Amino acid sequence: MVLDDARNKLASDYKFSVDELRPRGSDVGPLVHLIQSRLNLEHAKLLSNDALTLIFDSSDGSMRDDGNKAAHVASHSDRVDSVLGAMLTETQRALLCKIYYFTHGKEPDFAA
Repeated sequence: MVLDDARNKLASDYKFSVDELRPRGSDVGPLVHLIQSRLNLEHAKLLSNDALTLIFDSSDGSMRDDGNKAAHVASHSDRVDSVLGAMLTETQRALLCKIYYFTHGKEPDFAA
């Protein structure tokens, strides 16, 4: 859900159409570069190329693919828990924290 929230915020804030935010094939590189070129400085600091790839990559075994296979309705605390998932690498966790901050305007509340 955090990835979907980020995609929706990008669409809203930067006037992307739904079709523009759908990667063509498995290569998300062109989409990532398009988005990166439109981000303001504050958002560009939060959404690196790796973070944008995490948001849009839906290839088999990607975080988005795994999330899509799980229940799509999640509470706020479940969204926070997704940032803390035991299966995440430190890099993935750091990227998700930045994506969460971009989406919700605050750090994930790890105590929730």
